[in-house]
Amino acid sequence: MARPRVTPLLLGSAASVLAAVVIFVINSRAQLTPVLWGWLPAVLGTALSTLAAWRTAAADGLEDSTRRLWRSIALVAAFVVIGLGSDAHQGIRDPARDVQREHDPLATIAYSLAMVVLLWALLRIPLGARRQRERTVRFVLDALTVSITAGIFAWYFTADVRAADNYGSATVPMLLLATLGLIGGLALIKVATSGLAGLDLVTVRWLAAAAIVGAAGGAGFPMLVHVHPGISGAQMFVPATMFCVTLAADRQRRAVTAPRAPRRRRPFSMVPYAAVGSTDCLLLVVAHASGPAVTAVAVAAVALTALVAFRQFAALSENARLLRRVDAGREQLRHQATHDGLTGLANRALFERATREALAAMPADGDALCLALIDLDDFKAINDRLGHAVGDALLVEVGRRLESCVRDGDVVARLGGDEFGLLLHGLRRQESDEVLSRITEALNRPVHALGYDLLTGASVGLAQTWPGAAPQELLRRADLAMYAAKERGKGRHAIYDAQLEHDRTADAQLGAELRRALDGGEFSLVYQPIVRLPDGEWTGLETLVRWHPPGRDPVSPATFVPVAERTGLIVPLGDWIMRSALRQAAAWTEQFGAAVPHEIGVNVSARQLREPGFAGDVRAALTETGFDPERLVVEVTETAVFDGGAAQDTLNELVSLGVRVALDDFGTGHSSLGLLRTVPTDTLKVDKSFVDGIGSGSEEAVIATAMIQITDGLHLKAIAEGVETAEQAQTLHRMGYRFAQGYHFARPLSAEQITRHLAEAPATMPV
Repeated sequence: MARPRVTPLLLGSAASVLAAVVIFVINSRAQLTPVLWGWLPAVLGTALSTLAAWRTAAADGLEDSTRRLWRSIALVAAFVVIGLGSDAHQGIRDPARDVQREHDPLATIAYSLAMVVLLWALLRIPLGARRQRERTVRFVLDALTVSITAGIFAWYFTADVRAADNYGSATVPMLLLATLGLIGGLALIKVATSGLAGLDLVTVRWLAAAAIVGAAGGAGFPMLVHVHPGISGAQMFVPATMFCVTLAADRQRRAVTAPRAPRRRRPFSMVPYAAVGSTDCLLLVVAHASGPAVTAVAVAAVALTALVAFRQFAALSENARLLRRVDAGREQLRHQATHDGLTGLANRALFERATREALAAMPADGDALCLALIDLDDFKAINDRLGHAVGDALLVEVGRRLESCVRDGDVVARLGGDEFGLLLHGLRRQESDEVLSRITEALNRPVHALGYDLLTGASVGLAQTWPGAAPQELLRRADLAMYAAKERGKGRHAIYDAQLEHDRTADAQLGAELRRALDGGEFSLVYQPIVRLPDGEWTGLETLVRWHPPGRDPVSPATFVPVAERTGLIVPLGDWIMRSALRQAAAWTEQFGAAVPHEIGVNVSARQLREPGFAGDVRAALTETGFDPERLVVEVTETAVFDGGAAQDTLNELVSLGVRVALDDFGTGHSSLGLLRTVPTDTLKVDKSFVDGIGSGSEEAVIATAMIQITDGLHLKAIAEGVETAEQAQTLHRMGYRFAQGYHFARPLSAEQITRHLAEAPATMPV
């Protein structure tokens, strides 16, 4: 809370109040000091208040509506200075004239303009079109209530004044100023209870007190207290009024940087009840002087009024209670609309809004702003295998860990599913790696969720702002970096740069060409034989895909297959490969019978294994072609099934169909030996890198020997890949290998070449 501090303006204003009271008391019976002395404290105090209001209007941190209000208050104080100067001039020129009850035209106009400017400034405060209309209607009704009440009191008392002193029309400007003053005070109280942003509540109360004291006290005092000509109640009440204004200005300047406590709005206005109660009291006073009969009627009327007021008060209180419940429900709905119901974090809508606001508020040379997107690896497998309750508990814990990794002011959001977002303020590029490493490390630690210890990683992508950055483009770049992190392996992070954009553009262009090629039939299949050692009999065929764009050189699978993986086109392409290979193998079987190699191998990517319904598609292809499932070998890499999850579940479904599984490129992946216990494998295909250097005494020879011992012990079939020389084939046979493939036996052959070979010779190719 902003505490008042002694300043020259406050000291001067307080001194003017003290001097005004002292001079007024000295001159209350007779004019003992010069007339000018009585007006100086009021003029000086008002001038100080004008300066205080103008300084407050120029203070930093004020909202535009509040700044405009304080400029208007400074103008109000300036009009009061003019009115006081006119009253002082009138008193000096004609000391016998009663400035207590009469003002010259200039003073009356100045005081009236002061109140009109104040009311106009208050009515200009923006509260929204609908609220502005409602507030104006309520204010007008309350103002009429105050006016009628003030008018009836003024009429009653001025009737006595006229009868006793015959002041005639001198009371009219007094009545006008008193009513305007009460209405001004009422308007300020309305502003206080409406909760105007930027205007401190204590400040408004001081201003309301100033309006009521100044106008009602200064104008109503002559109607109640009779003093000699030459002295005016304004000489005492104006300094007190302006002291309140100076206090309000000081409070407003200090409250700009102080936190404001939430305001509780009053459910209804007390003004009508106060006005009715005051008028009832006056009615009883008048009735008492008129006799018992009138008094009885007045008492009954007052009692009925009190009962009606109490009944309405009770109804309004109940309405207020209901409105509080509605407000609480509205606040809850507002929170639900901007926050995730499971984790309590910001949701996508709030995250995008916070991003827009942060970009709009960020100066051109200000601190950096980074946006990170986080996607959990293999979260779907946890949901599928352990249930959604465990998955939800995991998401909650991930949200907590992310909050622990960021600073105050950063935004953590759950964007949907297992995707999270971070808005990081003041993070420079050189600090990015450290922050991302801390996040990935926190997410890679085991998570305890509903009795399960889960090991889950996350792929994180980060993008940094640039001049003129747009929120959607920043999100797109972070998303691009996140998918780049996924492609590099799970549990990694990536930062957006121009190379990613170039790769993305190239991928998009090549992806479009792939789509056209698939629709246009530009792909073809070739088959590389798998042979038995040492006689070279064909025991199987591995299916390989080739792309020959019309009018262009062939595109290597090493180029287009990764792009197909990243763009998702590997799914339709893989489905075409599977169906085409099975149709061709079924045709060969029908034509050549037992001479056809027993097994047909088809490579399947990790993306295909994670695709829902992949096993069903394979079943449909087997049914459509009539091919024996036990002759189909699905070849997968270690990386595709390393983390288990959906990929391993798909393999289990395929095995249940009778399909056999081969681990391709064995020995180059993450944890080969561990996979042999979890993946339903029939065959290991030893990678070419171990065959190339298989000469006597080499490390590759030791590894190749160990692998054949493992496969023999586990009763698995081992196939050596990439055999290019007779010496390699002979060495592998001596080690214990009975199956191999490579250019030494045959290069990949087209379907026509395979057909001619099957037609011309037995299914053997000598070593």
